[in-house]
Amino acid sequence: MAKARRPNISSSSLLVSSAELAKIIGTDLETVKNWIRRGIISRASLGGRQLRNRLFSNEEVYRTVFINELVILGFQPSAASEAVNDVWKEWGKKDAPEGWNIYAVVFPSKDKWIVVLCAQKTFGGPLYELGKSTGTISGHEIALPKQASALIPISDVFDRVSKKLSALLR
Repeated sequence: MAKARRPNISSSSLLVSSAELAKIIGTDLETVKNWIRRGIISRASLGGRQLRNRLFSNEEVYRTVFINELVILGFQPSAASEAVNDVWKEWGKKDAPEGWNIYAVVFPSKDKWIVVLCAQKTFGGPLYELGKSTGTISGHEIALPKQASALIPISDVFDRVSKKLSALLR
Protein backbone atom coordinates (compact mmCIF):
# COMPACT_ATOMS: atom_id res chain seq x y z
CA MET A 1 0.00 0.00 0.00
CA ALA A 2 1.58 3.28 -1.10
CA LYS A 3 1.40 6.08 1.41
CA ALA A 4 -0.20 9.26 0.16
CA ARG A 5 1.54 12.53 0.89
CA ARG A 6 0.04 14.46 3.76
CA PRO A 7 -2.16 17.30 2.51
CA ASN A 8 -1.51 20.89 3.47
CA ILE A 9 -3.84 20.95 6.44
CA SER A 10 -3.07 24.57 7.27
CA SER A 11 -4.52 25.74 3.97
CA SER A 12 -7.18 28.35 4.70
CA SER A 13 -8.63 28.28 1.19
CA LEU A 14 -10.97 25.37 1.91
CA LEU A 15 -13.94 25.97 4.18
CA VAL A 16 -16.61 23.36 4.78
CA SER A 17 -20.09 23.76 6.24
CA SER A 18 -21.41 21.99 9.32
CA ALA A 19 -23.36 19.59 7.11
CA GLU A 20 -20.27 18.81 5.02
CA LEU A 21 -18.21 18.32 8.19
CA ALA A 22 -20.80 15.88 9.55
CA LYS A 23 -20.69 13.93 6.29
CA ILE A 24 -16.87 13.84 6.23
CA ILE A 25 -16.52 12.58 9.80
CA GLY A 26 -19.47 10.18 9.52
CA THR A 27 -21.79 11.63 12.14
CA ASP A 28 -25.03 13.58 12.16
CA LEU A 29 -25.45 17.35 11.93
CA GLU A 30 -26.88 17.55 15.46
CA THR A 31 -23.63 16.14 16.89
CA VAL A 32 -21.61 18.79 15.04
CA LYS A 33 -23.94 21.54 16.32
CA ASN A 34 -23.58 20.23 19.90
CA TRP A 35 -19.79 20.17 19.60
CA ILE A 36 -19.81 23.78 18.37
CA ARG A 37 -22.01 24.91 21.29
CA ARG A 38 -19.82 23.08 23.81
CA GLY A 39 -16.56 24.43 22.36
CA ILE A 40 -15.37 20.97 21.32
CA ILE A 41 -14.72 22.22 17.78
CA SER A 42 -14.13 25.76 16.48
CA ARG A 43 -15.45 27.60 13.47
CA ALA A 44 -13.02 29.15 11.03
CA SER A 45 -11.74 32.64 11.65
CA LEU A 46 -10.69 35.23 9.12
CA GLY A 47 -8.66 38.25 10.13
CA GLY A 48 -8.81 37.19 13.77
CA ARG A 49 -12.63 37.13 13.82
CA GLN A 50 -14.61 33.94 14.04
CA LEU A 51 -17.09 33.53 11.19
CA ARG A 52 -20.77 33.75 12.12
CA ASN A 53 -21.62 31.03 9.65
CA ARG A 54 -20.70 27.56 10.69
CA LEU A 55 -17.75 27.08 8.39
CA PHE A 56 -14.67 25.07 9.28
CA SER A 57 -11.07 25.29 8.13
CA ASN A 58 -9.21 22.41 6.57
CA GLU A 59 -7.23 21.98 9.79
CA GLU A 60 -10.36 21.87 11.96
CA VAL A 61 -11.82 19.18 9.69
CA TYR A 62 -8.84 16.92 10.43
CA ARG A 63 -8.89 17.72 14.16
CA THR A 64 -12.61 16.93 14.27
CA VAL A 65 -12.06 13.58 12.56
CA PHE A 66 -9.52 12.66 15.26
CA ILE A 67 -11.97 13.75 17.98
CA ASN A 68 -14.67 11.60 16.40
CA GLU A 69 -12.30 8.62 16.20
CA LEU A 70 -11.81 8.84 19.99
CA VAL A 71 -15.53 9.37 20.65
CA ILE A 72 -16.25 6.18 18.70
CA LEU A 73 -13.83 4.41 21.08
CA GLY A 74 -15.86 5.66 24.06
CA PHE A 75 -14.10 8.90 25.03
CA GLN A 76 -16.32 11.79 26.10
CA PRO A 77 -16.19 14.55 23.44
CA SER A 78 -14.51 17.08 25.79
CA ALA A 79 -11.84 14.54 26.80
CA ALA A 80 -11.35 13.56 23.15
CA SER A 81 -10.88 17.23 22.24
CA GLU A 82 -8.25 17.68 24.97
CA ALA A 83 -6.43 14.54 23.84
CA VAL A 84 -6.46 15.69 20.20
CA ASN A 85 -5.12 19.11 21.24
CA ASP A 86 -2.18 17.33 22.89
CA VAL A 87 -1.67 15.06 19.86
CA TRP A 88 -1.73 18.14 17.61
CA LYS A 89 0.94 19.91 19.69
CA GLU A 90 3.16 16.84 19.92
CA TRP A 91 2.84 15.92 16.25
CA GLY A 92 3.48 19.39 14.86
CA LYS A 93 2.01 18.33 11.48
CA LYS A 94 5.20 16.59 10.39
CA ASP A 95 5.15 14.27 7.39
CA ALA A 96 5.83 10.60 7.90
CA PRO A 97 9.16 9.48 6.45
CA GLU A 98 8.69 7.78 3.08
CA GLY A 99 7.42 4.22 3.49
CA TRP A 100 6.17 4.79 7.06
CA ASN A 101 2.83 5.56 8.70
CA ILE A 102 2.46 7.76 11.78
CA TYR A 103 0.46 6.76 14.86
CA ALA A 104 -0.25 8.45 18.18
CA VAL A 105 -0.63 6.39 21.34
CA VAL A 106 -2.77 8.40 23.78
CA PHE A 107 -3.41 7.61 27.44
CA PRO A 108 -4.49 9.60 30.49
CA SER A 109 -2.15 10.44 33.33
CA LYS A 110 -3.61 12.39 36.26
CA ASP A 111 -4.83 15.72 34.81
CA LYS A 112 -3.20 15.47 31.39
CA TRP A 113 -2.78 13.26 28.35
CA ILE A 114 0.40 11.44 27.50
CA VAL A 115 1.03 11.27 23.75
CA VAL A 116 3.65 9.00 22.23
CA LEU A 117 4.21 9.46 18.51
CA CYS A 118 5.40 6.42 16.67
CA ALA A 119 5.82 5.10 13.16
CA GLN A 120 5.44 1.74 11.51
CA LYS A 121 6.54 0.61 8.08
CA THR A 122 3.61 0.64 5.69
CA PHE A 123 3.79 -3.14 5.34
CA GLY A 124 3.69 -3.71 9.13
CA GLY A 125 6.13 -4.64 11.85
CA PRO A 126 6.97 -3.05 15.20
CA LEU A 127 6.20 0.53 16.19
CA TYR A 128 9.19 2.86 16.50
CA GLU A 129 9.46 6.14 18.34
CA LEU A 130 9.11 9.14 16.08
CA GLY A 131 11.55 11.97 16.78
CA LYS A 132 9.67 14.95 18.19
CA SER A 133 11.61 17.75 16.54
CA THR A 134 12.76 16.06 13.35
CA GLY A 135 10.02 13.58 12.50
CA THR A 136 12.67 10.89 11.96
CA ILE A 137 12.55 7.32 13.19
CA SER A 138 14.58 6.95 16.38
CA GLY A 139 15.29 3.24 16.02
CA HIS A 140 13.78 2.57 19.46
CA GLU A 141 10.83 0.21 19.49
CA ILE A 142 7.81 1.48 21.40
CA ALA A 143 6.67 -0.47 24.43
CA LEU A 144 2.94 -0.02 24.64
CA PRO A 145 1.59 1.41 27.92
CA LYS A 146 0.43 -0.98 30.62
CA GLN A 147 -2.85 0.91 31.09
CA ALA A 148 -5.73 1.39 28.68
CA SER A 149 -4.82 3.58 25.75
CA ALA A 150 -5.97 4.61 22.29
CA LEU A 151 -4.02 4.32 19.07
CA ILE A 152 -4.79 6.98 16.47
CA PRO A 153 -3.69 5.98 12.97
CA ILE A 154 -2.75 9.51 11.85
CA SER A 155 -1.57 8.58 8.34
CA ASP A 156 -4.61 6.42 7.58
CA VAL A 157 -7.04 9.03 8.88
CA PHE A 158 -5.37 11.68 6.72
CA ASP A 159 -5.60 9.50 3.64
CA ARG A 160 -9.29 8.77 4.27
CA VAL A 161 -10.21 12.40 4.93
CA SER A 162 -8.17 13.67 1.99
CA LYS A 163 -10.20 11.43 -0.32
CA LYS A 164 -13.46 12.72 1.13
CA LEU A 165 -12.33 16.34 0.80
CA SER A 166 -11.26 15.74 -2.81
CA ALA A 167 -14.64 14.23 -3.59
CA LEU A 168 -16.33 17.22 -1.95
CA LEU A 169 -14.41 19.64 -4.16
CA ARG A 170 -15.56 17.90 -7.36
